[in-house]
Amino acid sequence: MKKSVNIAVGVVIVAGALITAGAWYTGTRLESVLGEAIEQGNQELKTAFSSYGGSESIELLSLDRHFFTSTAHYKLTFQNPQYNEGQPIELLLVDNIEHGPFPWSRVKSFNLMPVMAASNMALEKNAFSEKWFAMTSGQPPVTGHFSMGYDRAGQGRVEFLPFQFTDQDGLFKFSGATLNGSSSADGEKLEASGLLNSLEVSANSQDGPVQLVVKDLTFNSGGTLGKSGFFLGHNDAKVASISLQSGAQSPLQFKDVAYTTLSQEVEGRLNAQMSYDIGNISFDSKDIGSSQMLWKFANIDIASTKKLLRIYQEKIEPQTQAALAQGQLYTPQLSAEDRALLQAEFSKLLAAKPYIELEKLSLKTASGESHFSLTMDLGSPTSFDQAGSELLKQLLTQADAKLVLSKPMIRDLATLQAKLAGQTDHAAIAQQAQGAADSVGGMAVMLQLGKVDGDNIVSNVHYANDVVDFNGEKMTAQQFAAAMMGKAGMFIGGK
Repeated sequence: MKKSVNIAVGVVIVAGALITAGAWYTGTRLESVLGEAIEQGNQELKTAFSSYGGSESIELLSLDRHFFTSTAHYKLTFQNPQYNEGQPIELLLVDNIEHGPFPWSRVKSFNLMPVMAASNMALEKNAFSEKWFAMTSGQPPVTGHFSMGYDRAGQGRVEFLPFQFTDQDGLFKFSGATLNGSSSADGEKLEASGLLNSLEVSANSQDGPVQLVVKDLTFNSGGTLGKSGFFLGHNDAKVASISLQSGAQSPLQFKDVAYTTLSQEVEGRLNAQMSYDIGNISFDSKDIGSSQMLWKFANIDIASTKKLLRIYQEKIEPQTQAALAQGQLYTPQLSAEDRALLQAEFSKLLAAKPYIELEKLSLKTASGESHFSLTMDLGSPTSFDQAGSELLKQLLTQADAKLVLSKPMIRDLATLQAKLAGQTDHAAIAQQAQGAADSVGGMAVMLQLGKVDGDNIVSNVHYANDVVDFNGEKMTAQQFAAAMMGKAGMFIGGK
C-alpha cells in the first residue's frame, strides 16, 4: 500500500512539474508568437483594405507576462475618408491569456486536449466605444474566446451582445450574434460559421419611414488555400425571413432565402457555381411565389484573374471611391502602360475560353413556372482594335438563350394585381387574368418575339460565327440587333 501511495504521489509531482514547465515554456514563447500573428494579420488587413481607400492595423500595446497567465492589450485602428469625417477610429482590446498545456478554463469544461494558450478577449471602453458600452449596460459588447495549439492551429468564438438605440434618424435593434471559426497551423484551411437571430433597422426618409427586418441569419463557410492563392471550398448562408417596407407601401417579404457557392481549382483554371433560392415571396401578406437563380463558371484563368483583380484594386477602385466621396461621375484614368497591361491580361483570360452559364432564373407561382437560361463561350480576339462585328465574332464564339413564360403564372400574377387593387369580383378577376395571359402570348407572336407552345410562350436564340438563329429565323448579329431595336420601338410606340 505504502509503495502504491508513493507511486501515486510521484505521478502527481511529475504531472505538476510537466504542467509547470509547460506553462513556463508557453510564457517564454508567447511574445514572439503574438508578434508573428500580429505581423501576419496586419499584412492581410493591408491587402484587404487597400482597395477601399482605407487602412486597418493591430498593435500590441503591452504584454504583462506571469507564470501561468499573461495579460495583453491591443489597439485596433481603422481609417477611411468616408467614415468619422476621415478621422481614425480606435478600439482597445484586453486579452487574458492562460498558458498551456492545460488552461484552467478548459479543464473546468473537461476539455483536456493540450494547447499552447487559451485567450479570453474583450473590448475595452474608450472615447469611441463608450456609447456602445452604454447600450449594453456597461458590459463588454464584444468578447472572444480562442485557443492555439502547439502546432499553431487555432479555433475560437466571438460573441456580440444585443443592443438597440433610437435617435432622430430612426431605430437600430440588434439581437446579438455569435461567430465561430478555426484555422489550420499554416492558415491554409479555414472554417467559419455564425448566427444572427434578428436585425431591425428603421430610418426616416422624405417618402416616409423605411423598415428592414432580418430574422435568423446563419452562415457556414469552409475552404482550403489552393495553389493559386484563392481559398477554394463552399460558402452557405440562410435567412428565415427578410421584410422590407417603404413609406405607405405594403411590406415585401422574402422567406427561406438561401445562398450557396462552391469553387474548385483544375489545372490552373477556376470552376465555380453559385445558387440563390427564395422559398416564398409575398407582398402585402399575399403570396407571389418562389424564385431560383443558378450560375456556373468554368475555365477561368486564375493567374490573369488575379492580375486583373490587382489592377482593379490598385488603380480603378480607389478612383471610384474618390469620385463617389465627391459626388462625381467616375471616369477611369489609366496610363498607357496600365491600359496595355489590362488588355494583355484580359487577352490571357479570354485565351482560356471561359464558359459562363445562367443555368436557371425562375419565378414559380401556384399554377406555373417561368424561367430563363443563358450560356456563353468566350474566345480571345486577335486584336481589340477591329470592327465591332468582327470583334464580337471572335470574342463571343457561341451563345444560347431560352425564355419560357408560363401563361398560368401570368394569370396568377394578374389575379394578385387585381386583388391588390381592391377588386373582389372573382369572375371578373379570372376573366381579366386570362385576358392578360392571352395578350402576352398574342403580342409575342405578333412581334415575332416568341411562339405559343401549349401553356407556354417560348423564345430561343442561338448565336455562332456571326449568325443568329432567332426562333428559326437566321440573320447576322447586326441584323438581329437592328430587329430588336425596331421591335422595342414598336412596343414603346404602342404604349
